[in-house]
Amino acid sequence: MITTARIRRLSLAGLLIAAVLASAGCASIGYYAHVSGGQLSLLSKREPVEELIADLEEKTDPAATALSRRLQLSQRLLVFAHRELGLDVGGRYSTYVALERDAVVWNLVAAPELSLSAHTWCYPFVGCAPYRGYFDREKAERARARLAAQGLDTYVGGVSAYSTLGWFDDPILSTFVELAEPDFVELLIHELAHSRVWVKDDAPFNESFASFVGREGAKAWFAGQGRAAEFDAHLAAEADWARARDLLEETRAALEAAFAAQETDAWKRSAKAQILTAAAGCLAEMTEATGNDGYQRLASRLNNAYLASLATYSDQQPAFAVLFADAGGVWEAFFDAVDVLANLGAEQRQKRIEALLVRSGKEQVAADGDDQGADQVQCEALAGHGLDAELARREHDDVGRGSDR
Repeated sequence: MITTARIRRLSLAGLLIAAVLASAGCASIGYYAHVSGGQLSLLSKREPVEELIADLEEKTDPAATALSRRLQLSQRLLVFAHRELGLDVGGRYSTYVALERDAVVWNLVAAPELSLSAHTWCYPFVGCAPYRGYFDREKAERARARLAAQGLDTYVGGVSAYSTLGWFDDPILSTFVELAEPDFVELLIHELAHSRVWVKDDAPFNESFASFVGREGAKAWFAGQGRAAEFDAHLAAEADWARARDLLEETRAALEAAFAAQETDAWKRSAKAQILTAAAGCLAEMTEATGNDGYQRLASRLNNAYLASLATYSDQQPAFAVLFADAGGVWEAFFDAVDVLANLGAEQRQKRIEALLVRSGKEQVAADGDDQGADQVQCEALAGHGLDAELARREHDDVGRGSDR
């Protein structure tokens, strides 16, 4: 049954989609039609969470019980996010959508062969971003093939959730509802944070802000539940990823130095191949040492596009940790400070971020979150990738330009 409220929501969606299509060039109409159709499909499948919980309570199978508990958790979390963090919840995450796939969208990222500056796409309302989302993986792969044919490094990754920045009441999705509780809490707060602050044309600022709020908000949630030790254990369990992230950061710094060198493109291609081969060797060593085959999956993704995508989400997180500390851990004061940054011009905002990063020392992410228990990466293959002494000096100077998660 389609209610009057749903008709109003679908009518609003139709108007927004029409506006997007009207403003798009001919080459973009196909893409916007695709994403508009995907968004409308989600809207049409939403079920009210409270009604679904009531239906699930009448069932006794474990899957129904688990889903009911997670949905109940989500509603308590929304109250917490509004009351304790000061985030605007509205009607977001009051509905649920079951999808027959493991990702809601697939993001395409691309970067030039000899640069870590991601290719950007620009969109009505939200500005430019270093990724392009598709509701259909095959469409994403076809778009990737076209860019790869132009000589770009490319990467396609599945995404379990995204925010419409308040344009629509985003639903809880089956693609993330079964995440481990710490990850579920962090993700939901991350997406709510996007509706609190969004700066047009500055994806690194937006994503690093939301990632920090997600992590710090989840930390506060578990502390408020008397379960701080449980969240600390979750962070400690991420030590394997922290090691991998450090290695990827060293790889990225080495590539940046190689691409900036006053050398021929042929030399840079050779240097890139050596660095990526060395990094893959390090990941293989880590797989053997830990038994975690996730390192090998990372090795298969190593290229400029993947490394650029990691930077988008985390490089500026330490700056927000400094702001949060300056605010005394008071969320309202923190958001006020972020608003000041958000209202600056792009160049001035970047200078302020860089100053905050200097203050942070770039040694921590999300106020002692990600790096807990992580060992310093020491990989002889990457350290000795065979480039000249000048490049080695540049690598040393550039290591530590941020953290990736």
